[in-house]
Amino acid sequence: MGCMKEQRSQKILVINTGGTISMVHSDKDDNKSALKPSSSWEEVIYNYQFLKDMKVDYVQTSKIIDSSDMNYEIWLEIGKIIEENYDKYKGFVILHGTDTMSYTASVLSFMLKNLGKTVILTGAQRPIQEIRSDGLQNLLTSIEIIEKQTQVNSEICNSENEILPVIPEVCVFFRDHLFRGNRSRKLDSTNYFGFSSPNYLPLGQAGSKIKIYENRLLSKPEGKFYVDYKINPNVLMMDVFPGFNPKILKRIFQDDDSIKGLVLRTYGSGNTPQNKEFLETIKYIIDMGVIILNVTQCTVGSVEMGLYESNAILTELGVVNGYDMTPEAAITKFMCLLGKYDVEKVKERLVMNIAGELTK
Repeated sequence: MGCMKEQRSQKILVINTGGTISMVHSDKDDNKSALKPSSSWEEVIYNYQFLKDMKVDYVQTSKIIDSSDMNYEIWLEIGKIIEENYDKYKGFVILHGTDTMSYTASVLSFMLKNLGKTVILTGAQRPIQEIRSDGLQNLLTSIEIIEKQTQVNSEICNSENEILPVIPEVCVFFRDHLFRGNRSRKLDSTNYFGFSSPNYLPLGQAGSKIKIYENRLLSKPEGKFYVDYKINPNVLMMDVFPGFNPKILKRIFQDDDSIKGLVLRTYGSGNTPQNKEFLETIKYIIDMGVIILNVTQCTVGSVEMGLYESNAILTELGVVNGYDMTPEAAITKFMCLLGKYDVEKVKERLVMNIAGELTK
């Protein structure tokens, strides 16, 4: 007996925010002319007319930007585009600059509540219109991952066609790997393998066939999809380092009482200087009502507060354990929580696994 499959007629929406992937030549007939942001899907696919036959629609944010100019207002706009089109499309592919892609993927994972469809952010190290661009493959594979998703019943479906499970997550696709968005990090500024997921295995791989690892996916939600637009961007992130002057940190908070959260990137498993002045500064900041979240500077690994004397005292002072959250996930999660809750509830939820962003 065959299995029931959904129809694959529903389109995919491509959302362009800017970045290298969608840059086009100012003179479309001169591949040596200066690059500029694209203004339409036709410009993006000018050299690849076969893309016209793909089941995609296209929309772009009000401003096409270099991703270094990404901000929470554009995050809200992306959320609104997805919310308004959620029932119309099978999934969403977001074209994005690589520099801040992991930040956007992370914040969307916290904003898009009860997400039952796939949202993939992708970009490129070279523009899609250039020779040897990685952008075309990244775009095509992102679209294909969503296009080939099919809801199936519990029976095994024997089909010659490649069928992929629904991925109810915000993801990043780059080169050959699909990563959980809030676990992704840009680790190389030039290599086509520019992204990685240091503390969580990839959700999928794309070779001659696409493989999705279902046991690594989030469970499909039962509630109705909605977007949480409440964001408080008044968060600061800072590294500790040898010779760190706590007076500078203290002065920042003395001069600006609008800062509500501090992501402190510490050594190793969460260690910081133990001198009196540093610890007094930490206490001073917390006593002001600011929440401090401890994440490691290391690419791989987790904060283990209490493991060493040098971080046990931070727990006593009220510093929150960030476990293995990426800096990108930590600061965007902070923003989303501060937009809704009081200090104590923010502390409680920072250590909760909300969207697959941490392992305890």
